[in-house]
Amino acid sequence: MSKKDKSVSVDLNETQVNGQTVTEVLIGKKVIGQVTQVGERYEAEMVSDSKPFVHTKSFDESLQEVISAYHLHKG
Repeated sequence: MSKKDKSVSVDLNETQVNGQTVTEVLIGKKVIGQVTQVGERYEAEMVSDSKPFVHTKSFDESLQEVISAYHLHKG
């Protein structure tokens, strides 16, 4: 028997940190990670790790990596 897919609300909140725009990724009211543009690339960072864990060419790829890592390690 398969489980029914559940929709999850993901919100993005842009903030300024040390003069740099950082996009926080929230699920519900909990901040799970952030995406930062560095030059022409983007860095994805989990809140629990505070170090970038992946560098990508697009914002969407970094966002997907944050969400995937959260769902992989949340259990």
